[in-house]
Amino acid sequence: VHFDKFMELGAEMAPVQVYEWSDLANVVDSFEDEASKPLSPLEKMYFNGSMLEKYEPCVDALQKLLDAEGEDEEAWNAFEVHFDKFMDFSWCSNWDGKRYDIVLYGVSGYTGYLTIEYLKRVSLKRNPESFTFALAGRTVSKVEEMRDREFAGTEWEDTAILQASYDDVVSVIDLAKSAHVIINVAGPYSLAQGEVLIDACAHVGTHYCDVSGELPWSLRTLELHEHARQGGSLISPSSAVAGAVADVLVYLCAKKAREDYGEELRRAIGYGLGGGASAGASGGTLASRGAMSSAADEVRKKMADPFTLGGFIPEMDRNGIKEVLIEPGTGRCTMKIRKEETDAVLSKIGKCPYTGHWRAPNMYSYFNTRIVRRSNAMFANLEDRPYGRNFNYQEFALLPPEAGEAIEAAKSGGAKGGGGGGGGGAAGGGGGVAG
Repeated sequence: VHFDKFMELGAEMAPVQVYEWSDLANVVDSFEDEASKPLSPLEKMYFNGSMLEKYEPCVDALQKLLDAEGEDEEAWNAFEVHFDKFMDFSWCSNWDGKRYDIVLYGVSGYTGYLTIEYLKRVSLKRNPESFTFALAGRTVSKVEEMRDREFAGTEWEDTAILQASYDDVVSVIDLAKSAHVIINVAGPYSLAQGEVLIDACAHVGTHYCDVSGELPWSLRTLELHEHARQGGSLISPSSAVAGAVADVLVYLCAKKAREDYGEELRRAIGYGLGGGASAGASGGTLASRGAMSSAADEVRKKMADPFTLGGFIPEMDRNGIKEVLIEPGTGRCTMKIRKEETDAVLSKIGKCPYTGHWRAPNMYSYFNTRIVRRSNAMFANLEDRPYGRNFNYQEFALLPPEAGEAIEAAKSGGAKGGGGGGGGGAAGGGGGVAG
């Protein structure tokens, strides 16, 4: 099909005409049939006329082919050789052919530091089988500084360093070729063109995971699902505290309930306990929050939807009939959202009605609940084995016992002080706990 397009262009030109490269390069931009799917991020950056123009041998072979009006067999053969190199990236690749088990990308930052610390203290010491790894980032000198500081005097002090930048599509392709698995810790993800890296991984069959806790990024990665499936790549964003921990714990609880009791889960509540006076957010986390808070209105609307990643379960009445809201004037019906699914429930300080523990909002609850809902829906759709058909997941920060006692004391003192004073006392208790 591509050759036919080249020849169509040649047929439109007179044999004696001097062909303009801009005309020839435009052929590459029209490779895709109008009825087919849109170009992926990598395809937009690579498969275009400006990129092909950089491959001069291919341009020269194309010119000779057009000059011969497609009648020269040698010109055809020469063009096919160069065009194949263009299509598989080999004409511009600097890849040395070595493929590491794991490549850590973006390790010069704080999250990268934590990742390398875990690698050094846990993985490299305790993993039952050895594995190879390399470090990567946009700026080699920064990655090198981190490597030398963390691995100096160890057997890993000469760990390979790879360079890749999202605005250099060839370097991203080479990075994807260099790994069996890429762990991307270069956030904020919403502000970068990380789809290009995922797309490259899908193209060459490399697996990918990251540590994102950003809903806009999760929505963007879903657009590459089909491409990853065709390429045989496993793409797992949010494979850390945000997303993965809560989801894995719910999965294990659901598995236990199903295997030991033959039951589904009706609800699960996750509690986080930790932090303290010295706890805080890293610069990257703060940048991620800033990116999400300044997102476009359309994106913010999706972020506010509890079911933006799927997994909707409607409210039912006591007879098992779905309840709906009817819009006056139009008669449009919308299924009601269960109160337990709303974000408002996650934003309050209160006592758990099932365990009696005092709890407060958890910064990751709004993200994790959406991830768990999506997994529940995927298990239902793909395996007919959801966590539960009426399942609900909530997540909170678990307050220590003394905090709960302080709240109880404040409420009790406020009640004795009268109506107005009671309100003030409760608010003061809550503020003290938050502090």
